[in-house]
Amino acid sequence: MGHWYTKDGTPMYTVPKADGSGDRDTTLRDAKKLGLLPSVTTITKALAAPALEAWKTRQALEAAYDSPPAFGESVQDCQKFWLSKAEMAGQKRMEFGTKIHDSIEWALSPAVWYDERVETPIGEIHNLSAFVNPVVEMFSDNKWRIVGLEQVLVGQGYAGKTDVIYIGQDEYGIIDFKTTKDATKPFIPATYKMQIAMYHVAEHGGIDDKAAGYNIFISTEENVGAVKAVRYDAEELRKAWKAAQGLIAAWQYENDYYPEA
Repeated sequence: MGHWYTKDGTPMYTVPKADGSGDRDTTLRDAKKLGLLPSVTTITKALAAPALEAWKTRQALEAAYDSPPAFGESVQDCQKFWLSKAEMAGQKRMEFGTKIHDSIEWALSPAVWYDERVETPIGEIHNLSAFVNPVVEMFSDNKWRIVGLEQVLVGQGYAGKTDVIYIGQDEYGIIDFKTTKDATKPFIPATYKMQIAMYHVAEHGGIDDKAAGYNIFISTEENVGAVKAVRYDAEELRKAWKAAQGLIAAWQYENDYYPEA
Protein backbone atom coordinates (compact mmCIF):
# COMPACT_ATOMS: atom_id res chain seq x y z
CA MET A 1 0.00 0.00 0.00
CA GLY A 2 1.21 3.52 -0.77
CA HIS A 3 -0.06 7.02 -0.21
CA TRP A 4 -1.28 9.02 -3.18
CA TYR A 5 -2.18 12.66 -3.87
CA THR A 6 -4.00 14.55 -6.56
CA LYS A 7 -1.94 17.06 -8.55
CA ASP A 8 -3.24 19.90 -6.40
CA GLY A 9 -1.99 18.14 -3.26
CA THR A 10 -5.25 16.65 -1.99
CA PRO A 11 -4.60 13.33 -0.18
CA MET A 12 -6.29 10.39 -1.85
CA TYR A 13 -5.29 7.45 0.32
CA THR A 14 -8.55 5.63 -0.38
CA VAL A 15 -11.10 5.36 -3.19
CA PRO A 16 -14.76 4.25 -3.11
CA LYS A 17 -15.44 0.55 -3.59
CA ALA A 18 -17.20 -0.39 -6.83
CA ASP A 19 -20.20 -1.77 -4.93
CA GLY A 20 -20.63 1.42 -2.90
CA SER A 21 -20.04 -0.37 0.40
CA GLY A 22 -17.29 1.98 1.56
CA ASP A 23 -13.69 2.81 0.72
CA ARG A 24 -10.57 0.78 0.04
CA ASP A 25 -6.87 1.60 -0.17
CA THR A 26 -5.80 3.35 -3.37
CA THR A 27 -3.69 1.15 -5.64
CA LEU A 28 -1.18 1.85 -8.39
CA ARG A 29 -3.86 0.93 -10.89
CA ASP A 30 -6.17 3.57 -9.41
CA ALA A 31 -3.34 6.11 -9.47
CA LYS A 32 -2.70 5.53 -13.16
CA LYS A 33 -6.39 5.87 -13.94
CA LEU A 34 -6.83 9.05 -11.89
CA GLY A 35 -3.44 10.65 -12.59
CA LEU A 36 -2.36 10.64 -8.94
CA LEU A 37 1.09 11.42 -7.58
CA PRO A 38 2.98 8.93 -5.38
CA SER A 39 4.04 10.08 -1.93
CA VAL A 40 7.67 10.70 -1.05
CA THR A 41 7.70 7.61 1.16
CA THR A 42 6.08 5.47 -1.54
CA ILE A 43 9.07 6.31 -3.73
CA THR A 44 11.78 5.96 -1.08
CA LYS A 45 10.44 2.56 -0.02
CA ALA A 46 11.58 1.32 -3.44
CA LEU A 47 15.14 1.55 -2.10
CA ALA A 48 16.37 -1.56 -0.30
CA ALA A 49 16.18 -1.25 3.50
CA PRO A 50 18.35 -4.04 4.92
CA ALA A 51 18.18 -2.70 8.49
CA LEU A 52 14.38 -2.73 8.40
CA GLU A 53 14.29 -6.23 6.97
CA ALA A 54 16.74 -7.41 9.64
CA TRP A 55 14.47 -5.92 12.32
CA LYS A 56 11.46 -7.74 10.87
CA THR A 57 13.43 -10.99 10.90
CA ARG A 58 14.37 -10.48 14.55
CA GLN A 59 10.72 -9.86 15.43
CA ALA A 60 9.70 -13.11 13.74
CA LEU A 61 12.49 -15.03 15.50
CA GLU A 62 11.47 -13.59 18.88
CA ALA A 63 7.88 -14.62 18.21
CA ALA A 64 9.07 -18.14 17.37
CA TYR A 65 11.14 -18.30 20.56
CA ASP A 66 8.28 -17.05 22.75
CA SER A 67 5.70 -19.36 21.14
CA PRO A 68 7.27 -22.70 20.18
CA PRO A 69 5.14 -25.08 18.10
CA ALA A 70 2.46 -27.05 19.92
CA PHE A 71 2.29 -30.78 19.38
CA GLY A 72 0.93 -31.54 15.94
CA GLU A 73 1.12 -27.96 14.60
CA SER A 74 2.25 -27.69 11.00
CA VAL A 75 5.17 -25.54 9.89
CA GLN A 76 2.75 -23.47 7.81
CA ASP A 77 0.49 -22.72 10.80
CA CYS A 78 3.47 -21.76 12.95
CA GLN A 79 4.84 -19.47 10.27
CA LYS A 80 1.52 -17.67 9.91
CA PHE A 81 1.31 -17.11 13.67
CA TRP A 82 4.91 -15.95 14.06
CA LEU A 83 4.71 -13.57 11.11
CA SER A 84 1.39 -12.13 12.27
CA LYS A 85 2.82 -11.57 15.75
CA ALA A 86 5.85 -9.81 14.27
CA GLU A 87 3.55 -7.68 12.11
CA MET A 88 1.51 -6.72 15.17
CA ALA A 89 4.69 -5.56 16.93
CA GLY A 90 5.54 -3.35 13.95
CA GLN A 91 2.00 -1.98 13.81
CA LYS A 92 2.11 -1.12 17.51
CA ARG A 93 5.33 0.84 17.08
CA MET A 94 3.95 2.63 14.03
CA GLU A 95 0.76 3.65 15.86
CA PHE A 96 2.73 4.89 18.86
CA GLY A 97 5.00 6.90 16.57
CA THR A 98 1.97 8.45 14.89
CA LYS A 99 0.55 9.44 18.28
CA ILE A 100 3.79 11.19 19.20
CA HIS A 101 3.95 12.93 15.80
CA ASP A 102 0.38 14.20 16.18
CA SER A 103 1.00 15.38 19.75
CA ILE A 104 4.14 17.29 18.76
CA GLU A 105 2.22 18.97 15.96
CA TRP A 106 -0.51 20.08 18.38
CA ALA A 107 2.06 21.29 20.91
CA LEU A 108 3.84 23.38 18.25
CA SER A 109 0.61 24.84 16.91
CA PRO A 110 -1.84 27.30 18.48
CA ALA A 111 -4.17 24.37 19.19
CA VAL A 112 -4.83 23.29 22.77
CA TRP A 113 -2.74 20.27 23.69
CA TYR A 114 -3.54 17.84 26.51
CA ASP A 115 -1.07 15.57 28.23
CA GLU A 116 -2.00 11.96 29.03
CA ARG A 117 -0.58 8.69 30.25
CA VAL A 118 0.45 6.38 27.40
CA GLU A 119 1.84 2.88 27.03
CA THR A 120 5.01 2.52 24.99
CA PRO A 121 5.56 -0.35 22.51
CA ILE A 122 7.43 -2.27 25.23
CA GLY A 123 4.67 -1.82 27.81
CA GLU A 124 6.07 1.03 29.91
CA ILE A 125 3.79 3.84 31.07
CA HIS A 126 4.87 7.47 30.64
CA ASN A 127 3.30 10.87 30.31
CA LEU A 128 3.04 11.86 26.66
CA SER A 129 4.79 15.11 27.60
CA ALA A 130 7.97 13.11 28.22
CA PHE A 131 8.23 12.67 24.45
CA VAL A 132 6.74 16.01 23.37
CA ASN A 133 8.19 18.66 25.68
CA PRO A 134 11.88 18.08 24.78
CA VAL A 135 11.04 18.69 21.11
CA VAL A 136 9.13 21.89 21.89
CA GLU A 137 12.07 23.10 24.00
CA MET A 138 14.45 22.33 21.13
CA PHE A 139 12.44 24.58 18.81
CA SER A 140 12.58 27.39 21.36
CA ASP A 141 16.30 26.97 22.06
CA ASN A 142 17.17 27.04 18.34
CA LYS A 143 14.79 29.92 17.57
CA TRP A 144 13.21 27.99 14.71
CA ARG A 145 10.22 29.90 13.37
CA ILE A 146 7.52 27.59 12.03
CA VAL A 147 5.96 28.61 8.71
CA GLY A 148 4.25 25.29 7.94
CA LEU A 149 3.02 22.29 9.94
CA GLU A 150 1.91 18.99 8.38
CA GLN A 151 1.79 20.70 4.99
CA VAL A 152 1.33 18.83 1.73
CA LEU A 153 4.00 19.72 -0.83
CA VAL A 154 3.83 18.88 -4.54
CA GLY A 155 6.99 18.24 -6.51
CA GLN A 156 7.71 17.14 -10.06
CA GLY A 157 6.13 13.68 -10.15
CA TYR A 158 5.62 13.27 -6.40
CA ALA A 159 3.93 14.79 -3.37
CA GLY A 160 3.97 14.34 0.38
CA LYS A 161 3.18 15.76 3.78
CA THR A 162 6.15 17.22 5.64
CA ASP A 163 6.27 17.72 9.40
CA VAL A 164 7.68 21.25 9.61
CA ILE A 165 8.76 24.04 7.27
CA TYR A 166 10.93 26.43 9.28
CA ILE A 167 13.09 29.53 9.13
CA GLY A 168 16.17 29.67 11.35
CA GLN A 169 18.61 32.45 12.13
CA ASP A 170 20.75 31.95 9.00
CA GLU A 171 19.01 29.07 7.26
CA TYR A 172 15.64 27.70 6.24
CA GLY A 173 14.23 24.34 5.28
CA ILE A 174 12.50 21.18 6.44
CA ILE A 175 12.31 19.35 9.78
CA ASP A 176 11.15 15.75 9.94
CA PHE A 177 10.41 13.85 13.15
CA LYS A 178 11.48 10.23 13.61
CA THR A 179 10.56 8.06 16.58
CA THR A 180 13.20 5.47 17.35
CA LYS A 181 14.12 2.96 20.02
CA ASP A 182 16.96 5.13 21.35
CA ALA A 183 17.49 8.67 20.05
CA THR A 184 21.01 8.79 21.48
CA LYS A 185 22.05 6.18 18.89
CA PRO A 186 19.86 6.88 15.85
CA PHE A 187 20.09 4.84 12.69
CA ILE A 188 20.03 7.20 9.70
CA PRO A 189 19.33 5.51 6.34
CA ALA A 190 20.05 7.43 3.15
CA THR A 191 16.33 7.81 2.49
CA TYR A 192 15.95 10.22 5.44
CA LYS A 193 18.11 12.86 3.73
CA MET A 194 16.42 12.13 0.43
CA GLN A 195 12.98 12.73 1.95
CA ILE A 196 14.04 16.12 3.28
CA ALA A 197 15.67 17.07 -0.02
CA MET A 198 12.52 16.12 -1.94
CA TYR A 199 10.31 18.16 0.39
CA HIS A 200 12.71 21.11 0.20
CA VAL A 201 12.76 21.16 -3.60
CA ALA A 202 8.97 20.78 -3.73
CA GLU A 203 8.56 23.80 -1.42
CA HIS A 204 11.39 26.06 -2.59
CA GLY A 205 12.13 24.93 -6.13
CA GLY A 206 15.79 24.22 -5.49
CA ILE A 207 18.53 24.02 -2.86
CA ASP A 208 20.55 27.18 -2.31
CA ASP A 209 23.39 27.81 0.14
CA LYS A 210 21.05 28.70 3.03
CA ALA A 211 19.05 25.50 2.69
CA ALA A 212 19.18 23.06 5.60
CA GLY A 213 17.19 20.25 7.09
CA TYR A 214 16.91 18.25 10.29
CA ASN A 215 15.76 14.89 11.46
CA ILE A 216 14.69 15.08 15.08
CA PHE A 217 14.88 11.66 16.70
CA ILE A 218 12.68 10.89 19.72
CA SER A 219 13.34 7.94 22.03
CA THR A 220 10.38 5.64 22.61
CA GLU A 221 11.91 2.67 24.43
CA GLU A 222 15.36 3.48 25.83
CA ASN A 223 16.43 6.82 27.33
CA VAL A 224 12.84 8.09 27.23
CA GLY A 225 12.91 11.87 27.08
CA ALA A 226 16.03 11.97 24.93
CA VAL A 227 15.84 13.79 21.60
CA LYS A 228 18.55 14.38 19.04
CA ALA A 229 18.60 16.77 16.09
CA VAL A 230 20.71 15.68 13.11
CA ARG A 231 21.39 18.56 10.72
CA TYR A 232 21.96 18.33 6.97
CA ASP A 233 23.58 21.29 5.23
CA ALA A 234 22.97 22.51 1.69
CA GLU A 235 25.73 20.39 0.14
CA GLU A 236 24.39 17.21 1.76
CA LEU A 237 20.89 18.02 0.57
CA ARG A 238 22.09 18.64 -2.99
CA LYS A 239 23.70 15.19 -3.02
CA ALA A 240 20.55 13.67 -1.54
CA TRP A 241 18.39 15.39 -4.15
CA LYS A 242 20.57 14.04 -6.96
CA ALA A 243 20.13 10.53 -5.54
CA ALA A 244 16.39 11.12 -5.10
CA GLN A 245 16.03 12.08 -8.75
CA GLY A 246 17.56 8.75 -9.71
CA LEU A 247 15.22 6.91 -7.34
CA ILE A 248 12.18 8.74 -8.74
CA ALA A 249 13.21 7.71 -12.26
CA ALA A 250 13.77 4.11 -11.13
CA TRP A 251 10.37 3.98 -9.40
CA GLN A 252 8.65 5.35 -12.50
CA TYR A 253 10.41 2.84 -14.74
CA GLU A 254 9.64 -0.10 -12.44
CA ASN A 255 5.96 0.83 -12.26
CA ASP A 256 5.66 2.05 -15.86
CA TYR A 257 4.07 5.24 -14.58
CA TYR A 258 5.37 8.73 -15.27
CA PRO A 259 3.12 11.24 -13.51
CA GLU A 260 3.82 14.95 -13.75
CA ALA A 261 2.79 17.62 -11.31
